[in-house]
Amino acid sequence: MSGNTSSDSPGKFDTTHIALSCTFVVLIILLALVGNVFVILAFKRFRRIRHVTNYFVVSLAVTDILVAMVSMPVWVAYMVSGPSLFMSKPLLQMLWTVTDIMVSVSSIWHLTFVSIDRYLCITGPLYYHTRMTSRRAIVILATIWCYSIIVASLAPTFWNSDLYTLVIIVLNYAVPVVIILFAYVNIFRTARHQAKQIDLTINGKSKRFSLSAEVKAAKTLGVVIGAFIVCWSPFFALNLNYYICRCPPPPLVVSVAKWMHYGNSMLNPLIYGLMNKDFRYAFQKLFTRYLPCSKKAYGASCRSTNTNASSVEIKDEERVHLDNVCTSL
Repeated sequence: MSGNTSSDSPGKFDTTHIALSCTFVVLIILLALVGNVFVILAFKRFRRIRHVTNYFVVSLAVTDILVAMVSMPVWVAYMVSGPSLFMSKPLLQMLWTVTDIMVSVSSIWHLTFVSIDRYLCITGPLYYHTRMTSRRAIVILATIWCYSIIVASLAPTFWNSDLYTLVIIVLNYAVPVVIILFAYVNIFRTARHQAKQIDLTINGKSKRFSLSAEVKAAKTLGVVIGAFIVCWSPFFALNLNYYICRCPPPPLVVSVAKWMHYGNSMLNPLIYGLMNKDFRYAFQKLFTRYLPCSKKAYGASCRSTNTNASSVEIKDEERVHLDNVCTSL
């Protein structure tokens, strides 16, 4: 992850590899930007999505936007230009390395606290609303970002430090993964042994906690977390391998590992849209409102949808769902 790792210095790529990678990155950048911007807009415009857990989802979307706007374009420029790019522009290399480390640390800790949030909700629904408030979630998010920035800002100082690389891998990958696995093992253990449906009164309002609904929410987030681990594990494995044996992998292997973890930035909105009806509904409304209609594809029905979009959205905003305490995804 630091500047001395093999994943940051793969050497020169061949022309075919560069052409395919550039095409791939343009697609990823577009999907990541559109998808994650829509996640933020959905959270802002649709009240049913504004739950504590989704504070973490929105903040994670910001992280993915940074990856699409900074990390991926610089990596493409490096593949095209080769090592000479960073040799002639050391500040660019520093910016890229710091950003790469910051977003990776930020992403894994966002998902770790999402797992903790789901764990608290499902294993202790009676106390969840007092343990995980909006204010507390904001404090946690601020801490995650500050911690990520501090860890990343140390990279230029410890540019060639093997210890720095090892500490990042252990503290910001291995430890979070253990926490996530612990949380999800207990979540599904609770789901298997209990069938809860609890009526609660919070701030004078009656709310119903349904364990099955919360487990479904946890499954969606579990897919997000699983995708993250699958996409990022090769990258961390390459860094660990380089730390242990100083064996530089082939450029193609490095490239695949980099694009896997960059590609993760476009997956989360797709997962939300496929697995969660509230996000799917919100995305449909946002696409209708912000993307131009094709007359051939939609004709009058599309124009009619645009005409009535505002009134439909207002009705949706007025419909406050009290089905449970902590429904998110």
